[in-house]
Formats: sequence, C-alpha cells, structure tokens
Amino acid sequence: WERAHEFLELPAAAIEARVRAVYPAAGLKNAQPMNRGLRNTNYRLTVVGAPSPLALRLYVADPAACAREAAILTHVAGRVPAPSVLGTDTTADPPYALLEWLEGEPLDEVLRDCDAGTALDLSAACGTVLAAIHETRFPAPGFFGPNLSVQRPMPHWACAVEAALDGPAGASLGPGLAARVRRVVQSSLDQVEPIWSEAALAHADFKPWNLLARQEAGIWNIRGVLDWEFACAASPLLDFAIFLRDERARPAGFGDSFAEAYRVAGGRLPEGWRRLARLIDLLNLMQLLASPGERRDEDLRRLVDDTLHSL
Repeated sequence: WERAHEFLELPAAAIEARVRAVYPAAGLKNAQPMNRGLRNTNYRLTVVGAPSPLALRLYVADPAACAREAAILTHVAGRVPAPSVLGTDTTADPPYALLEWLEGEPLDEVLRDCDAGTALDLSAACGTVLAAIHETRFPAPGFFGPNLSVQRPMPHWACAVEAALDGPAGASLGPGLAARVRRVVQSSLDQVEPIWSEAALAHADFKPWNLLARQEAGIWNIRGVLDWEFACAASPLLDFAIFLRDERARPAGFGDSFAEAYRVAGGRLPEGWRRLARLIDLLNLMQLLASPGERRDEDLRRLVDDTLHSL
C-alpha cells in the first residue's frame, strides 16, 4: 500500500542532535532509513558513546502518539517483548523517541518462506504474547491520552460502521457491497456489542508486519512487538481480528494454534470468537477505506467481500 505520510529525510547533524539530547557524548556513525512503515519515519542508528544500535522514531503522522506510545512501552516493559524507551522529546517538531533496537526478522517475511510446522509454532508464540498484552484492563473502552488513561470513549461498533458507510467507505465499496455490510451489521449488533464493550489493552495493529521473530538454538520466538501508536482500551477480539485477517491464506490450524496458546497463557475467548472477530474486523476495514489509494481500495473491497462470505 502507499505511504500515508512522506518519509522525513533528516541530515546527519539533525539526527545526531536528537541522539545527543539523550546521550550528550554520543556520536553518530550511520543512520539507515527504515522504509517498511506507512505512517511515521524510522531510522536505525549506529552510534558511539551510547547503546548501539538505536531506533529513532519520528512521529510525523500523529504528534500526540509519541507520549502515548512511550507510556505504553514503559507499561509493558518486562512482560511483553517490545523496545525499551531510552528518551523522548514530545515538544520537538515532529516529536521523536529514541528506542532500543531489537534484532529480528519481520514476521510477515518469515511466514512467507517457512514451512507449515514453523508457521503454527510462530502463531502459538504470538498468541502467548497477546495474552500478556491483554492482561491490562481498564474501566471502559476508549482511546488513550498521554498518561495511559482513557480520555475518549470508544464508539459503539454498529454506529461506527454505519457512520463509515455513510462516508468515503461506503462510496468506495459501492452500493451493492455497502448494502450487504449494513445488513450484516444490523443482524449482528446484539452479538457484537457486549464483546465490543470489553476494555483490555489492545495493540490495535497486531499483525505480522509489526512483529519481529528471531531464531535461537533452532527455535523461533517473537522478539518484538512494534508500532503501538493505535493502542487503546478495547475488546481483545480487536487484535484477533487484525492478526487473523488473512487466516485463510495461512497453513491449516494457524488460527487454532494462535487461540489455543492464548488460552493456555491465561487469555479468555467467548463462544464463536472467530465469527465475532470477523464481524469486528468489518469496522477496521471501513476505517482503512477512509484513506484513499487505488491499490488499498481494491484490496479492501476484496477483504470485505471475503469477510462477508466467511460469516
């Protein structure tokens, strides 16, 4: 898909100044642009006089996400494999964070090339990690402020889908597909809304693209959960919906392995969780359709159609 925000190219001196704000004696040796993300700007830094390598993350998409993500990473430290926060400047333009650099391979690339048995093992490892994330609970679902408190309530699922269909999402889907979504939402809201009202810490972008895997002594593990800017207090099935969006393209048993490991690690799933997760994902897909892009829209229309057929 197309980048939503241009990559911010910084001269070496500007990058070094940001490092020295945290490590005054550090010197920059190399700054490698990391181009996988579609929203923010990330560099892999090699430095002297400070932990190396480092990650420099510039919050060009949502400046408020810097403080929010730093608070979340600090909260999950020691329980969830995620980068440590080494320093931030939320007043900079744009705000930035210096993070621990985690070595590993993007999970989407590992899954593309590995055998079925390895894919199931990795799926189980992801389920275990997700259960640890969901241990944190909140009084009500909603969106975080900078201090990890819920400052904006979560809209009702059905209302949010309907609102998206009344806007760009509906126009992109076309009248036939949009009408099918409306019918499914109206017939399912009594089943989804009780689940949607739950309030666990949700990563809200928990997909292989944002996970790092690493093989040690012949065993693959999840080394890092990245990109927490969308994290919120929400139904745990929000993360299931995103992680298993392309389950049908994975080896048989991929979703079951994920769910079983999640349960073993203490996570709880309702009866009919897979269907509920697919229903919840309709809202995710509607929101993605609000950001136009020719290739994006084509992919999303296919995903919506596939989701409706799977229900």
